[in-house]
Amino acid sequence: MQNAADEPRIRDSKGDMNKSPKVTEINISKQARALAWLRLTDYVMVVICGFAAIGVLSEVVVSIRAGDAGMLVVELILSAILCFLAYAGWRHHGVIDPAIWRAYHVIFPLLSVLCLLTVLLHVSSLLVTYTSLSDFMEQKGKIEFAEEFNGLVVLIWTGSMSLLGWISLRLLRRTKILAMDSTVGHVLLRLTVNADVRAVEKANIKRINKPRGLAIGAAGSLILLAYILSPLPRNEIWAEFILRNNHFIMPLGFFLLVWAERYFQFDADSLLAVDKRPPIVFLRSFADDEKQHYLTSTRAFLDFSLEYRLFRHFFRFGPFVAIGSPNETVPPLGAARVRLSEDEWQPRVLRWIRDAKLIIMYSGKTYWVNWELRQVVGNECATRLILMIPEIKTWRRWRRDKEILARMEQVRDAFKSTP
Repeated sequence: MQNAADEPRIRDSKGDMNKSPKVTEINISKQARALAWLRLTDYVMVVICGFAAIGVLSEVVVSIRAGDAGMLVVELILSAILCFLAYAGWRHHGVIDPAIWRAYHVIFPLLSVLCLLTVLLHVSSLLVTYTSLSDFMEQKGKIEFAEEFNGLVVLIWTGSMSLLGWISLRLLRRTKILAMDSTVGHVLLRLTVNADVRAVEKANIKRINKPRGLAIGAAGSLILLAYILSPLPRNEIWAEFILRNNHFIMPLGFFLLVWAERYFQFDADSLLAVDKRPPIVFLRSFADDEKQHYLTSTRAFLDFSLEYRLFRHFFRFGPFVAIGSPNETVPPLGAARVRLSEDEWQPRVLRWIRDAKLIIMYSGKTYWVNWELRQVVGNECATRLILMIPEIKTWRRWRRDKEILARMEQVRDAFKSTP
């Protein structure tokens, strides 16, 4: 990154160099690894804690009917903690938000200890009640054994992920970015002073299709609630069928929820009509738009694409807009899109480039994305450009390196003969 306070080194007409450059390298590799581990806890907070909160709330109803005041107080406190965790995880997933980390520093250790104590108490109770595994199987049967085993696995996994989240937060709090002599949290808190979305959030901006989104979301929620709250049937054949096919039932509910959220996105023209801040323009090749794989539904449910994470950060500083692909019936989660004809999109992109507060761009290999990069350079807007290489999802290093080199060659070509 070039220090904005220093001018670049430029050749004059005689070929001599004037002004010495200052290039600052900012290495955030350690922080990126800690943030990647921290993001894994999103699933624990939203899905596990959300479902646990539903279960505890159902027990609250039982305690009210039974008149058990002591158990009611415990269940209300536990449900409040679980509901807060689920809400905080859903509200902040996909975005780095140091403001919520203060609460996480307390909640993660408490959740780890709670899971550990629950596992120890449960195991000790089973050891006292049953002399061996065969004794348990004889008295309870395969279905209850599967339920007990799955419950213990979930508790151990939840406690482990909570501990991992707490360690990641500690690392982020202590590890400084050397070039900036500051932590990620301090940098982001300084940035958010300039963030403002209050007027936009209050405005009634046109959505893609709100009624359809509500219908699809309600269907997904009903499937998940039925799966969580309905007890396993006592018929062994049906119970075994449900246990074996739960990896199809939950993905269906998650798929519908993710699909529903797409319909609640803003239309770009409607957003720009309300949000008068200079736009933040997202340029990319349509081939680089990321597709969700719903077979890994828990990941698709929370860990959205790089574009979505960029949107969650940058929309606080201006309307985050992009040109929509003509092949999209419903746009993916991320930038507010506008669909334009072949004759309309180039003038619109040029106007956006000139007016933009920032230009976020994926380096690409296609003709038109590199035409856009040349327009950014030619219109002297490169100082407002953040040029990125999109996530290249392959485990073969040579293939990833080849892809990066091909994109960088296009970047070099766009910047040749420039200071």
